[in-house]
Amino acid sequence: MNTEPKGAGAPVQPPRDGLIVGVGASAGGLDAFKAFFARMPADTGMAFILVQHLDPSYQSSLGAIVGGYTAMPVQVAEDGAAILPNHVYIIPPDAILTVDGSRLHVTAPAPQAARRTSVDIFLASLAEDQGMNAVGIILSGFGSDGARGVAAIKEHGGLTLSQAEFDHHAKSGMPRSAALGGFVDHVLAVEDMPAALLEYLHHRANSDAAKGPDGIRQDLPGHLTTICAVLHARLGHDFSQYKVGTLMRRIQRRMHVLHADEVPAYVELLRTQPNEADLLFHEILISVTRFFRDPPAFGALETQVLSGLLTNPGTADPVRVWVAGCATGEEAYSIAILLREGLLRTASNRPVQIFATDMDELAIQTARAGLYPTTIAADLSPERLEQHFVKEDGHYRVAKTIREMCLFSVHDIARDPPFSKIDLVSCRNMLIYFTPELQHRIFATFHYALRPGGHLLLGTSESIAVQSRLFAPVDKRQRLYLRRDTAASFPPVSVSRSPEHLMPAKRAPRPADSDIDRRAARAIARYAPAYLVVDRHHEILRFSGQTGKYLEPAAGAASLNLFQLLHTDLRPVVRAALNQATETESRVLRDGVTIMAGGQHVALTVIVEPLPDPTGKGGLFLVAFQEAPAAPVSARTAPADERGQDRDTAADALMQELLETRERLRNTTEELEAANEELQSSNEEYLSVNEELQSTNEELETSKEELQSVNEELQTINAELNIRNDTLARSNSDLANLFDSTSIATLFLDKDLRIRRFTPRLLEIFKLREGDEGRPISDIVSRLANGGLGQDVQQVLRSLIPIEREVTIADDAVSYLMQVRPYRDINDVIDGTVITFVDISERKRHERARARLAAIVESSQDAILSTDLDGTITSWNPGAEMLCGYTAAEAIGQPLSVLLAGSLPADWPHMMARLEKGEPIAGFESVRTTKGGRTFDVSITISPVREVNGKLGGASVVMRDISERKAAEHKTTLLLGELDHRVKNILAIVSSLVTQMQKAGLPPEVFAAELRGRIQSIAQAHGLLSKAERDGMSLGTILKTELAPYHRPEGDITLAGPDIGLTPKAGLAVALAVHELATNAAKYGALSLASGHLAVIWKVEDDGDRPRLLLTWTEAGGPPVQPPAKRGFGTTLIERALTMGFDAVVRREFPESGLRCAIEIPLTEDVGKVRRAADTGGTSDGH
Repeated sequence: MNTEPKGAGAPVQPPRDGLIVGVGASAGGLDAFKAFFARMPADTGMAFILVQHLDPSYQSSLGAIVGGYTAMPVQVAEDGAAILPNHVYIIPPDAILTVDGSRLHVTAPAPQAARRTSVDIFLASLAEDQGMNAVGIILSGFGSDGARGVAAIKEHGGLTLSQAEFDHHAKSGMPRSAALGGFVDHVLAVEDMPAALLEYLHHRANSDAAKGPDGIRQDLPGHLTTICAVLHARLGHDFSQYKVGTLMRRIQRRMHVLHADEVPAYVELLRTQPNEADLLFHEILISVTRFFRDPPAFGALETQVLSGLLTNPGTADPVRVWVAGCATGEEAYSIAILLREGLLRTASNRPVQIFATDMDELAIQTARAGLYPTTIAADLSPERLEQHFVKEDGHYRVAKTIREMCLFSVHDIARDPPFSKIDLVSCRNMLIYFTPELQHRIFATFHYALRPGGHLLLGTSESIAVQSRLFAPVDKRQRLYLRRDTAASFPPVSVSRSPEHLMPAKRAPRPADSDIDRRAARAIARYAPAYLVVDRHHEILRFSGQTGKYLEPAAGAASLNLFQLLHTDLRPVVRAALNQATETESRVLRDGVTIMAGGQHVALTVIVEPLPDPTGKGGLFLVAFQEAPAAPVSARTAPADERGQDRDTAADALMQELLETRERLRNTTEELEAANEELQSSNEEYLSVNEELQSTNEELETSKEELQSVNEELQTINAELNIRNDTLARSNSDLANLFDSTSIATLFLDKDLRIRRFTPRLLEIFKLREGDEGRPISDIVSRLANGGLGQDVQQVLRSLIPIEREVTIADDAVSYLMQVRPYRDINDVIDGTVITFVDISERKRHERARARLAAIVESSQDAILSTDLDGTITSWNPGAEMLCGYTAAEAIGQPLSVLLAGSLPADWPHMMARLEKGEPIAGFESVRTTKGGRTFDVSITISPVREVNGKLGGASVVMRDISERKAAEHKTTLLLGELDHRVKNILAIVSSLVTQMQKAGLPPEVFAAELRGRIQSIAQAHGLLSKAERDGMSLGTILKTELAPYHRPEGDITLAGPDIGLTPKAGLAVALAVHELATNAAKYGALSLASGHLAVIWKVEDDGDRPRLLLTWTEAGGPPVQPPAKRGFGTTLIERALTMGFDAVVRREFPESGLRCAIEIPLTEDVGKVRRAADTGGTSDGH
């Protein structure tokens, strides 16, 4: 069944802490979002997800807008993001948003068909995932998207809201479509929705404490019988045989919606509120259905059942289908579409009758209308949509050919009699909500209704296993079954019972005699006649006794009408008896009535008796059937005379029966003739009236056509006049607004120079006032410094040539451009003049300022030029001509990038992009080459030049010669760099000396003396560096300076070698090494004795690879030399100073005659170079 008890379609999860609110909207939803979040607190614990129909190609700013109205974080939904409380999520453009496991899932790009139902898709997924924690809100928007989504949320126990108009009715479009489906709990203004949500949340929190582990209030089962009794009494529907869990969940949801905290309070509401019973009724029944729901089942139905029905050559009877629980008709129409397509495919003309029933009258009304929202396009193929539906006012209506195949009726399958001779019964997703007892009865009903070989289609969650004796499976997976050919009995019909049977009975001990009476009554009931109780409309109210043999239901719609169920032989007798009893208000007996029952003739006495009614309304009748006793068996052996007497008695009985039959036939014939005469008379009267009405109608039609013709002509004329009036009024309004708003002073004169009209700005020039129209202009005092206006006007009237000249206001700095033109009317006739005064004072000031600026530019020594947006030079001042060497004629019109090629920086394109944005480029420096080839440094500043309207129009370029400044800066930079370099080297050397000497462990006095000597050596070397030539320090000079303290007149020191210039770094290293060698020689070597001698020889060798400097230190005549026992600090200092920085090789030998040290250094650019030819001689003193 598609009208399903809600809330049991999927397991409902226990409520969690927070609600997830899905909000759907389309056009007009932005204002609703603002109003909603402006009143929604930021700490409710709820999460909000906004799904709006967005343009897939437009980057929406919805997040920023909503963020301005709430303190909650607002973000665009991302795939896989967890849904957090107190957050707002927004669907991205061109995407479908769903929820699974409390996480968002984004599908992009969105399919075209799904984009139209994005709200439905999201809300359906929210309902499946969150159950009772889901809230669906439909706000403003066109179409019907969202209606199915809120239905899914309501089905799973969530809350649904819809936006209201000012009159508290659902707003047209999406909100109204959702409300019309009956799935909206509250229709509210957007401003009232936050308060409703908070109240609902508060009620949920209070009611959760009363729920058990299954999520059902523990106090609800005790009141379930009472609630069912109230529903039965108010609506006549018995829900006592529905599953208890289903009923309690739906009742509990209504309590949430109404904020009823206690079950007795809700029961009182159910009893007192006029429409609450209907609301709970529709809460229990939900029309969750759609076209071709579960397509595999319909595919199996089409191939395995319907195709055989339509192609069966053995019968021409109509194909009869019963859709039980049809809801709003989608399933019935789906089967009709399959049958229609089968008829067209097989070229069959077999009639089709589809009986679609449901106990929900509102759903049946929707089904009869056959009008559905556009969202059904998602369930139907385009071919079926085009062939079987008609577009109507934004909806789809079922085509007439399909609609005529279906008959919709309100029918309670648990209470009302079934149809008969049915080929197919479709009852999907309904039986699972019934108790097993009711299921058994309904399966028996279906078996009785189906023809032999008929089929039964159930829902995917339903099974026929317990009724396998009645049905055989055809397709177990698709729940398709075949009726077994077993004896079919008329199912017991559940009549309407009073609600008291549902109320809890108070059991009291019965006395013994009462029990005896009750058992006796049951025993005597077997011998009492069968009877029926009917009302004045012949509707059966009660059955009693064995009435089955007297009933024979007619084919067609199920009914409790007496003459639809009564045996055909009894119908005329009972009808006549009822008529007589109604007229006479007394009992009527009809003896000798014979019917065929069970293959035998049964003689009956029909009794019809009016029943007394305490209310006095009357209208109830008892119809009883009393069978005549059978003849005793002993009669067969009676004597012949007795048998003859019996035969006479039987003949008399037969004759009496024949006479009664003839009497009934005569009465019936007379009644029929009387009825025919009355019908004939009525028909003649109707024909006469119809002719008169037809004649009157023709006359009215003629008058109507004439009036219509006249009316059309008048409407045409009236429309033209209205258009002209509107145009004239609009023109006058435009002219008045033009006169009031124009900044141009305008004066209209006629041919006699009289004032016709003027604008308000003219009052600044002429001393005019209201009412001066018609006066000569010569009578008006003018503030113009120079006259001649009259002469100018006369000249224009004579020559018809406009005059234009500048005029000024006396004693004021205001200037005007005066224009005098002839005034022409619409017929091109000269009828005066039009004089306009345009204020050009600002323009004159700009011209003067421009002249001053031009003089400054012309006299500037800097090059000042301008370019347009393409970089083409448009102006070139004398300073530019003097600085660049190009004349203005040569430069103007040339691209700036070509003329200044080589002067522009590497990031010039980036600079131009900044300039196009209006950013100035200030003070970048470059090198410029003049036309004559001279190179000089320039500072270039480029600024944007804007038009009057603020739009960028070009750029100005200012170049200044900074050659002298750059030379000074260069020299200063070199000096500072050299000073920095030298200081760093000195500090590094001193630091290294101190560190190494500390490691040597010398006494403080020795440490201080040696450190002082070494620092003095460094100072002397730096002194040489300061005096050195540009190509470095002289190696010979370094040696002479370091050995000067040991010079002796005897000439015991020899220096010889070429003139080699060393770099400052290499010179310091060599000086430090020579200082160490000389110090050791003075302490322990050749320079410690007067007889000692020192020879320092250096040379340059070049073996083709690279030149090398070879320096030899040889001592002689000193104390005997022995190799040192350990490596001293001086040795370490010499090697590190030379080897680490210059890849030098230091070798020392210790012959007894004296120390010999050889130093080999690659003569690279970092070391030095030979400055002149080698000095092969040497002096004893080294000079």
